[in-house]
Amino acid sequence: MPNALSKVFAIFITVVLLFVFPMKNELERQDETSRMFVLNETAGLVDSVRNLGYLSPDMYEKYLDKLALTGNLYKVELEHAALIVYPVYDSSGNPVPGDYLQTYKNTYEDVIEECLFPLNNPLTGKAYDMKKGDYFCVRVVNQNKTTATKLQELLYGRAMRAEKIFVTYGGMIKDESD
Repeated sequence: MPNALSKVFAIFITVVLLFVFPMKNELERQDETSRMFVLNETAGLVDSVRNLGYLSPDMYEKYLDKLALTGNLYKVELEHAALIVYPVYDSSGNPVPGDYLQTYKNTYEDVIEECLFPLNNPLTGKAYDMKKGDYFCVRVVNQNKTTATKLQELLYGRAMRAEKIFVTYGGMIKDESD
């Protein structure tokens, strides 16, 4: 009887080492490939926006369609920091020549998406314009558990966070749209 038990245990260990762990490693590489794909697509969108000075509904829809190709569900956060320049005044109320104060006003995805796809008529959306010197940033995080995460939960016997793919990319607007 002890000999049969050791054979069953040896077969179990063999199955785990020959099949389960290689599959886990392959699925983790698939997650990394998805992360790199999301990074490349996000960089392409942000660089386009930085060079053109606007985000069009078509650009954003194509970007979301490409992200969907990975088979994951993503939360996409858009952020636009608009440069605002205020003149500095002296004590008599006159502007000081050559002296000014710079600040940024942030706008997030709810306002940007409302411009791109208005609620009353989504087909009449227009481009979201930005100015030279503004900043534009996109953050992407997966919302579903990937197959690798599910397998890790099974192997480790504990719950894992769903967020495995997260990307942040942004920069300064180089040109303005006409």
